Amino acid sequence: MNNMNQFKLKNEVDYIKGFAFSSKDFISDDSQPMVVRVSNFTLDSITKDEAVFIRQSDKYEKYKLHKGDILIQTVGSWANNPNSIVGKIVRVPTECENSYLNQNIVKIISRGIDSTYLYYCLKANKFPIYCVMRGQGAANQASITLDTIFRFKFYAHKNREIQKRISNILSAYDDLIENNTKRIRLLEQIAENLYKEWFVRFRFPGHEIAEFENGIPKGWEYVKFEDILSFDRGISYSSEEIDCDDGLNLINLKNIDSFGGFRRDGTKKYNGKYKENQVVKKGDLVIGVTDMTQDRRTVGAAALIPTLEGLSVISADLVKVVSNIPNIYLYSLCRYGFYSKYFSQFANGANVLHLKPGALLNKKVLLPTKDLIDAFVEKVSAIIELIDELNLANDNLIKQRDLLLPRLMSGKLEV
Repeated sequence: MNNMNQFKLKNEVDYIKGFAFSSKDFISDDSQPMVVRVSNFTLDSITKDEAVFIRQSDKYEKYKLHKGDILIQTVGSWANNPNSIVGKIVRVPTECENSYLNQNIVKIISRGIDSTYLYYCLKANKFPIYCVMRGQGAANQASITLDTIFRFKFYAHKNREIQKRISNILSAYDDLIENNTKRIRLLEQIAENLYKEWFVRFRFPGHEIAEFENGIPKGWEYVKFEDILSFDRGISYSSEEIDCDDGLNLINLKNIDSFGGFRRDGTKKYNGKYKENQVVKKGDLVIGVTDMTQDRRTVGAAALIPTLEGLSVISADLVKVVSNIPNIYLYSLCRYGFYSKYFSQFANGANVLHLKPGALLNKKVLLPTKDLIDAFVEKVSAIIELIDELNLANDNLIKQRDLLLPRLMSGKLEV
């Protein structure tokens, strides 16, 4: 480590604490600045899903964010919720530029070390683990003081030119990931808009000449879920059965993104027994029936199984939907038709929410004609396939970046 020095974070950065915005001032006008909250943090970035906004004001200028700003989460969960873990460190993406910084988040500003390099350096030196180990709190809520954050020590290259070269290499991966993520969001928006246009606003092909009875198109009907689908429950596993580096893919609650969609990084390995009806393949539809928090982000949320290598089974926190109705339509019904949030209201529990799938079977849904469902599926299938390809590309980019990160930061790989 002749070309590296040990640094103390306190000596290398200035900081700005987020402003305590009042929720009563939040608005839904996305032409105004977004308020970046802890709930908007993802594994590596910030999402605008479930975003709130506030009217632009000069009094918030100090809290305005710019692309590449480094943010640290000071309040969150312990290690059981990777999307909201105390000490999580992210950078502001392009789409969140000019947003405002909310409380429970601190922005750090490098005094001398290349800012992008500092971000990667903290990740390579396991800064989030340092925070989790020193967090305070009970149950699902943890916090860390600024004093503890700034006591963190880390090794970094002394030469700023080397810092810059390393940050350019790693940020090239993140730029590709961000571009793919933008494309994914646009494609998801197209699918959502199409679903709402056809099945919520009733502006489907031929709607101009369609007949309506009691406010719904003729040929559409209300049916109970038990008449069109059933559920297969996943595996109840022991800690010993997932204490392995090789085995089956265990699709579990961490694979369900907030309010719907599939997260590839949540998959575990499993070496226990399973039943045939607990196996899932590409295109299968699963629904979360558990939530580790009271936010109802995963309970009732739906996901389509993407391309995965090897055999995959589901955990008991999920159910597989079995139906003659195309899964793409049912997925869209849950995610874009608000049925996931409707389902989540039937979950209950003091600390962990549980949803009994049987409680949903007597609920009714408005079902369009088969021809219209098939036409929708034909259009959306190509979108779902492209989203799968882009997510797979991002997965590979993340793996490549994370393999390079420790080698570049330790000096084992020269630049």
